[in-house]
Amino acid sequence: MLKNKKYIILFLIVFLPLFSFGQTVETDSYKFMNQENDSITYYGHSKQDFLPLYKKFRSMIISGKQQINILHIGDSHLQADLFTGQARKDFQQMFIGLEGSRGMITPYLNGGPDSYRIKFSSGWNSFNLLNTNQSKNNGLWGTTAYTNNSDEKIEINVNGKNPIKYDFNSFRIYHSDLTDDDNIILEDINVAYQKTYNKEKGYTEFNLSDYVKEVKVNISKQSQGTFYVYGFYFNNSDAGVVYNVTGTNGVTAKSYLDADLFLKQLATIDFDMIIVSLGTNDTYEEGGENTFSSHLTSLVENIHRTYPTMPILLTTPTECWWHKRKINPRQTITNEIIHNVAKQTSCAVLDLYNIMGGENSANKMVRNKLMQKDKVHLTAKGYQIEGDLLYNAVWKEIEKNLF
Repeated sequence: MLKNKKYIILFLIVFLPLFSFGQTVETDSYKFMNQENDSITYYGHSKQDFLPLYKKFRSMIISGKQQINILHIGDSHLQADLFTGQARKDFQQMFIGLEGSRGMITPYLNGGPDSYRIKFSSGWNSFNLLNTNQSKNNGLWGTTAYTNNSDEKIEINVNGKNPIKYDFNSFRIYHSDLTDDDNIILEDINVAYQKTYNKEKGYTEFNLSDYVKEVKVNISKQSQGTFYVYGFYFNNSDAGVVYNVTGTNGVTAKSYLDADLFLKQLATIDFDMIIVSLGTNDTYEEGGENTFSSHLTSLVENIHRTYPTMPILLTTPTECWWHKRKINPRQTITNEIIHNVAKQTSCAVLDLYNIMGGENSANKMVRNKLMQKDKVHLTAKGYQIEGDLLYNAVWKEIEKNLF
């Protein structure tokens, strides 16, 4: 009997990846692109940092257990969740039964993605990382909602136009300090739940007796002052990849450095991999290239102080134009800076600038309807290709360590 079990396990290890999943995904290719270069470059000891991640993927694929938690940090290229939404779809459809959970949801009052639905009552306002006067209330999610009223509501459905439908049986609300006169209440919920306020880590956690897809939250505030909601985290403990995103229009590496709550909140979630996609705004205006290197280096070093062996993947931004007048002359410098920072801080790099066509590719992307007319942001199709390229590059590394 034991011998038969060994044969079954061997069969699963060798042949399971061949059955209709667990492979690179097909994506559109264009002559001006260099998709043959879709691979990860390791600098310093980064490959050693990534090996435990790939082994964890292997364990998850074989056992059908565990979650792998990825955080993708960026700017407006991520805010609409098109690039990252495609990568999330690819990772969560990698193997049947490994869909994972929704993870982080940002409290956007407007301008958020359509991959989930969130509705605030009329007494809420918001600000984001660009508001440096609110640095003490800026954090990991990049956008903060706030109210001064005594009774306000938030409704969240973890599903929108996302291809994979989620549920959850636990979630956290990250928020400012509660007093004895304040309360967070769930309304119209048909399951029992336990509530725990963790003041030190800055969130209230709800553990539900069953799975649900939406929740209505009432903030009952009797104390004076402003109540801040920094973000949400939804989980169901299902095996698979949890692909989290933080991205805000116009932000730079320095924006994250200036957010006082960023590292504190980062440390409350057990991430297995962090991807950083910055640079477009950092060097958009002249002179930005002089500070981008130090800002990106500090951001990576801060993350490594929180997670010393965290595998960090830096991506380079695609070519863009400067105010629609000419190709941004600092684009190639931006690419070089990211590679140099990776060398100095032992990160890996996915060179999307080169893979998506490199120099003089912006006009070609516009002609092929892969880039919007602002010649900065990609179209949905362009971001879909980037998401596939990111997934494929990571999967090829996983595959090397699968057997």
